Amino acid sequence: MKLSFVLPLTVLLVGVAGSLAHFAIAQLPTRSPSPANSSSGLGTGESPAASDGVTGGLYVQMDGQEQVFPLRHTEVKAQVSGNVSRVEMTQTFENPFEEPLEAVYVFPLPDEAAVDDMEIQIGDRTIRSDIKRREEAQELYQQAIEQGQTAGLLEQERDNIFTQSLANIRPGEQIDVTIRYTESLKFEGGDYEFVFPLVVGPRYIPGTPIAPSSDTDQVPDASRITPPVLPPEVRSGHDIGVTVDIDAGVPLQDVHSTSHQIRTSRNGQAVRVTLDGEDTIPNKDLVLRYRVAGDRTQATVLNQVDERGGHFAAYLIPAVEYDADEIVPKDVVFLMDTSGSQEGDPLAKSQELMRRMINGLNPDDTFTIIDFANTTTQLSATPLPNTAANRARAIAYINQLDANGGTELLNGIQAVMNFPPAQDGRLRSVVLLTDGYIGNENEVIAEVQRRLSPGNRLYSFGVGSSVNRFLLNRLAEVGRGTVQVVRQDEPTEAVAEQFFQQINNPVLTNVEVRWQGDGEAPEIYPLAAPDLFAEQPLVLFGRKPDGISGTLQITGTAAGGRRYEQTIPVNFEEEGNEAIAQLWGRFRIKDLMNQMFGGETTTGVEAVTNTALEYRLLSQYTAFVAISEEVRVDPDGIRRRVQVPVELPEGVSYEGIFGGADAAMSNSAPGGAMAPSRSMASVGQQDAYEMAPAPLTLRPMSPIPTPTASQIQIVDTEGLDEAELASLEQHLQSVNLPSGFTGDLVLELRLRNGRVERVLLNDQESTIEAAEVVDPVRRSLQTWTSPTQQTGTVRLTLRV
Repeated sequence: MKLSFVLPLTVLLVGVAGSLAHFAIAQLPTRSPSPANSSSGLGTGESPAASDGVTGGLYVQMDGQEQVFPLRHTEVKAQVSGNVSRVEMTQTFENPFEEPLEAVYVFPLPDEAAVDDMEIQIGDRTIRSDIKRREEAQELYQQAIEQGQTAGLLEQERDNIFTQSLANIRPGEQIDVTIRYTESLKFEGGDYEFVFPLVVGPRYIPGTPIAPSSDTDQVPDASRITPPVLPPEVRSGHDIGVTVDIDAGVPLQDVHSTSHQIRTSRNGQAVRVTLDGEDTIPNKDLVLRYRVAGDRTQATVLNQVDERGGHFAAYLIPAVEYDADEIVPKDVVFLMDTSGSQEGDPLAKSQELMRRMINGLNPDDTFTIIDFANTTTQLSATPLPNTAANRARAIAYINQLDANGGTELLNGIQAVMNFPPAQDGRLRSVVLLTDGYIGNENEVIAEVQRRLSPGNRLYSFGVGSSVNRFLLNRLAEVGRGTVQVVRQDEPTEAVAEQFFQQINNPVLTNVEVRWQGDGEAPEIYPLAAPDLFAEQPLVLFGRKPDGISGTLQITGTAAGGRRYEQTIPVNFEEEGNEAIAQLWGRFRIKDLMNQMFGGETTTGVEAVTNTALEYRLLSQYTAFVAISEEVRVDPDGIRRRVQVPVELPEGVSYEGIFGGADAAMSNSAPGGAMAPSRSMASVGQQDAYEMAPAPLTLRPMSPIPTPTASQIQIVDTEGLDEAELASLEQHLQSVNLPSGFTGDLVLELRLRNGRVERVLLNDQESTIEAAEVVDPVRRSLQTWTSPTQQTGTVRLTLRV
């Protein structure tokens, strides 16, 4: 049986003393909301119910309930110059109610975007935002709500998931929110690629639930990354417009989109791309590709100088000959996602891609297949030789796979890590195929960081229209492999061919970057240069505080052991590209965050926060807040709060994720909170899943040692009263730790309305940093609730 995922939209009426600790989902009031201003085009107070359930206004009739969609339109304007894009996105919100409205919208942006600005437009007035520490921004926003000021709050939940909150929109009023960011374009295989994601796919949330929200101990912010999803037959009226102006300085060739119908116009060497009017539903990533004329192996250096020093971005495609005969034998482990979100076209595309990959392996390669959902199964317990019989066996295995259950990617990764190691002289290559729709990304990436053996590689294939690129990109980075995304309706021949060019051998390894010149040494990211594959660029971002010019020396080992060396001059000038400093700040933040996949530390969080504040960048620890000076609504009046629902990503099966529509609309959680179905909820509920046929071979998870009760003593606290201390001491008695560890854990807890939002390890003062101890303590603390419902910071010293 398949259980359901609740979909009704949140509309809450809140008085001045109301407290909203988390996003909730509830039914609309029974009366029809009527707009205060009919000239705004918001309707007449009664929503016209069309026969197909879709209306043209702000309302739609669903299961006898009026549902409201305050987000009307998103307009995207991008300027692409060389390797860098500057993007401006404007979201238009309208309030159809007779009361002030707060709209909350969860949306995606590229995972490497340097978001540096947000502003609100009310009529002819513009309200600029300030960058603040996140907790301070949240406090200012809440104060503005209570004082009757119009306010906007932009927060980052993941590198690619953001929340826009807009409060005290007057009845009948339209407000525009504009967000700006800079991004370095991806270049691979001869193509530049501009990607703009348009929808957050529904995430699988593992772990033990934390009542009364949909959060869990493994995903304590689940309620912030899982917006309500519309059934396939319902449209919100939210549409998208995109204009991309490309000026590469040289003629462009083969401008095309693999995802959307586009229109192009030329003005000399520049090209303008717009969306076709028939393709404006925000339910899939916009992917735009083009080629440029000229020698792509020439290095490009962009720079910018200000009071913080000289910043540069260097782009180099090494001119390295690739000899197809110099191929290391590989053990290839294919890891396939067969969870419910893969039902239909995505699974069919994964199967098609797998058949090409199996038939394209080299004669000396070996292979096996592991597929995962709630459990993992596998083709064989040991790698199979690449024979005709084994290929036929593998293809038969692939063809019988079906999709159901939750995306337990961690189980799949652990199964791969437990697989017998490759023999000497062979390279272990892990090939992951998934949409990446999970909420515990950091936990999965940390597992690969900790356990992937040196010399082994992980390659990520995103299959679908709106995949989790943050997860796929970071897995490929820590796995020293590559990432590719293939749509469910995209031909696979070229994708497979590019994969084999990459997997057979990197063209440049052991890459080292040195600075030659006077003055201070620059701070260059990434700190560890990646291996490079065919037609893949090396991209470096640097800051030299003294701004003195110099030279980058890049060395590496080419295929066959040949030495590679290249020098690139970096000349800082007063006139430069203003975006380069923002990109350096963004990539420093990315590198710092990569060091905290296993858990946040006080040192890391402070370094990220300071960088984000210095460079005016959004991060998980900073936020943009914009507040009107004047009081615009009655502070003592009633307000409504709506969480904007999103479209289901194109090609994703609604039934595969949520079960039947009837069940999906009837499963409400206590207090109106969004209740995940069993296929999207905790690991502890696996007995309720619809299971696949009996697996050929069951692959166990990594062995877990039998825990022994460990005495955890609270030896020092700051910020807890007696009642809170007693509650926490009682809570920690249930934590079981492995034996053999002794020492102190110094932790910092960030609380909001009694809930623990963050647990930071003080890496300077703690004498234990072993994940076997820190992880279960951290997870336990995430489930503790302060009896006083306090908001603030608690410092805690635990002795193990």
